[in-house]
Amino acid sequence: MTEPARPPQSAMIDMSRTHPPLVPATFDPEYRAALAEALSLSTPSEIVGAHRWMGTEADRTAGASFTARRLGAAPDPGRVVVTNGTQSAFTMLLGGLVGQGSVLAVESLTYPPILVMAERLGFEPRGVAMDGEGILPDALAALCRDRRPKALYLLSTLQNPTTATMSLERRQAVIEVARRYDLQIIEDDIYSLLPERTPPPLAALAPERTWYILGVAKSIAAGMKIAYLVAPSPAEAERQFWPGVRATFWMAAPISAATSTRLIERGGDQRIIDAVRTEMRQRHHIVRPILDGLDVVTADGALHLWVRLPRGSSASGLAALVRRRGVIIGTAAPYALPGEQAPEAVRIGIGHARSHQELEAAMRAVAASHADAWTAD
Repeated sequence: MTEPARPPQSAMIDMSRTHPPLVPATFDPEYRAALAEALSLSTPSEIVGAHRWMGTEADRTAGASFTARRLGAAPDPGRVVVTNGTQSAFTMLLGGLVGQGSVLAVESLTYPPILVMAERLGFEPRGVAMDGEGILPDALAALCRDRRPKALYLLSTLQNPTTATMSLERRQAVIEVARRYDLQIIEDDIYSLLPERTPPPLAALAPERTWYILGVAKSIAAGMKIAYLVAPSPAEAERQFWPGVRATFWMAAPISAATSTRLIERGGDQRIIDAVRTEMRQRHHIVRPILDGLDVVTADGALHLWVRLPRGSSASGLAALVRRRGVIIGTAAPYALPGEQAPEAVRIGIGHARSHQELEAAMRAVAASHADAWTAD
């Protein structure tokens, strides 16, 4: 086998990210209109002259409207906190709900920044076994009995990296365990707006103990840096996020918050989401035949693919082969908890490619590399 020449870094196609695809024909006029409207209602100095803290009344009402798409009804705006993206919300919640020396229950493969925050904040992440629907209720109950975690962090829809989505029955079973052991739930629902249909979030079923986070990064634009958090109550929202509590960088940039508010009020957010959903449908249609024969796990609306490799294969070896063909993909290793063995699988983002042609080229590189690796084995 002749090894392909390694392309220059500038020519690499990065498929390791789960950004939504650009939809400029819809996004650009909608965002421009929302920004112009925000600037027409207040002067720039009024908008950026001070922090918006937990959000203005208009911001929090817009956040209630945005989260209602998943919660089924708009929550009390007093429960809504406007944050500078989901990681900022995590920083506050993990410090306040879990804290140093305590245990956080997480999926057995979890969002890598959670592991970084565990080291920084001094709590212990403990994995809960998963199947094709996400975490197993019995495994969660066993962990609650043995280690008494303060909270559970999970993605109930299109879990990262496995794309698992919980059925309604699984969600209800997890909630039953959480209530039995008085467990707080931090639900990251960031991938939920692109599928055509998905069960309601845990927050709609157990609002009294769920801290619900719905950001715009995976459905509208990654760089907007806006996420809406819905707390169990207005009092709990203030207890965790009022200015001066574990002072950090969680507040949204005022201009981003103002623009996001106008976007939601005008209905532009939904028009952008619809355009992204349509584009992702086309991308899945392109990818499916190219990777036919591989063990690919994905779902309607998913921004990425989870590809499980044959026994004896190496995910890092496949990623290296793919990189030699000019494409960057991810492995399971960053999602594994300390001391745990990562499965031999790769994660491939299909939303970040700049065009259908680039997407097709990247997928053909993956398929060819997989064939080479399997032949070599």
